[in-house]
Amino acid sequence: MNPLSATGLKNVWADYEQDLLAVENCLIEYGGDTNDYIREVTSHIIQSGGKRLRPLLMIIASRISGYSGPHISLLSAVVEFIHTATLLHDDVVDHAEMRRGKLSANQIWGNQTAVLVGDYLYATALWMATGVHNHEINDTLTLACRKMSEGEVLELILDNNLSAREEDYLSVVECKTAALTAGTCRIGAILGGADTEKKKALEDFGYNIGMSFQIADDALDYMAREERLGKTLGKDLSEGKMTLPLLHCLSRATSAQRESLVQKIGKGDVTEQHLHEVIELMKSTGSLEFSLEKAISFVQKAKASLEAFPDSLHKQNLLFLSDFVIERDI
Repeated sequence: MNPLSATGLKNVWADYEQDLLAVENCLIEYGGDTNDYIREVTSHIIQSGGKRLRPLLMIIASRISGYSGPHISLLSAVVEFIHTATLLHDDVVDHAEMRRGKLSANQIWGNQTAVLVGDYLYATALWMATGVHNHEINDTLTLACRKMSEGEVLELILDNNLSAREEDYLSVVECKTAALTAGTCRIGAILGGADTEKKKALEDFGYNIGMSFQIADDALDYMAREERLGKTLGKDLSEGKMTLPLLHCLSRATSAQRESLVQKIGKGDVTEQHLHEVIELMKSTGSLEFSLEKAISFVQKAKASLEAFPDSLHKQNLLFLSDFVIERDI
């Protein structure tokens, strides 16, 4: 990570330190309010860290909307539980072995447990949200969950699909990632009693941040620094994930290059030599640059949506996070 980005992120975190601490306490309280077995699985993934980007977005969205009430920590924990549930399910679908530097839950406890605990976290999150007694918030959350489930299915269809198009990929990103970040920011606006224009502005901000985050993340799988090699680099290629860099490369490669590339998609463990060849091809076709430019275009849209708000510390922090999502590991 760029040292300046790391310093800036720490400064943003410091501005909301007490709020984020309250979120952690909620995660521990509600994640532990069950039997020992579920508690063990839940704590394994919750306490393994994570960026807590969604809780941070909700906190700032609520503050920029003028909210200072008691519900923010609870609802921030709700979106983090929903996000965590998707990670548990994703790891089963993708046969993942590692998550956040640790063995994934499905590797330790098996697929059945990982799926069922994911279901439990979904149910817990929605139950927690009902305690706020706000129909608009409940509607926003359930719609986001519905879209995320749709995205999981769309991604299955897309895997190893050589006829997939860019718009197919963007639909998956919209459902799997952007739906929750959009809903997260909208809920912050709802808590603050924002008017229709500002609720839409924050929802748009969250949507575009989510799109940018995932597109950049997919590009990083082919261009991250060497210390990430062996942990994530090339994972999408080995699993046949038709992400934007790969789709663009397939569309720009010569017939011979395309044939060689197709032989490496979804073939399990990728050798260092094969990965090097794919990365070099992506560089020659401009696929990595194209993907990052696409991510940046969504960042620009996110920033534009904040024009509905006057300048403030909260606005500046949202603008910083807009840049952070694409600079974090480059």
